[in-house]
Amino acid sequence: MRLFFAIPVPDDVKISLCNAVDRLAPIASGVAWCKRDQLHITLAFLGEVAPLILPHVTAAADRVCATLPPFVCRAYGLGVFGTKRMPTTLWASIDPSPELDLLHEQLWLELEKYGLKKKTSDFRPHITLGRCRSKTNNRNLVRAMENDGEIEFGDWTVKGVTLYESRLTPHGALHRRLNQSPLLG
Repeated sequence: MRLFFAIPVPDDVKISLCNAVDRLAPIASGVAWCKRDQLHITLAFLGEVAPLILPHVTAAADRVCATLPPFVCRAYGLGVFGTKRMPTTLWASIDPSPELDLLHEQLWLELEKYGLKKKTSDFRPHITLGRCRSKTNNRNLVRAMENDGEIEFGDWTVKGVTLYESRLTPHGALHRRLNQSPLLG
């Protein structure tokens, strides 16, 4: 199973994000845009894991979330991973917060007990909007994104963490919700 933990994005924020994508898509070249139901903030990408580990990672998230209170999250601005000349990933920014960082850190501390390892030590919370094919020049797109640097997509109260299964298909990834761990602290 290909698994990841994420914070779901509410519908009103998804609408704002999709409106931005609709404005950007006509000037983009070779971008696979995320569908509305794929928009989320990844906290922990586990990758391919055996189904037997599912109860353990679910319990780990439940334990972490039971100790942490709900908090406010804000999506704003646009950015890229890769270079401005050849971006690889297009995203909306998430306002940094100690609560979000703590949730990420605590979740990984629990997951590491089951032999799972972080792919990177740098946590940069974001909502992926699209992925660019390699060797595609999108300078005009990046310029347009920079002009929308202060765009507000909305804020919401994060009330839990969701475990998703991601199945790769020829038409993109399909995400299936497996578990919801509420923030209770």
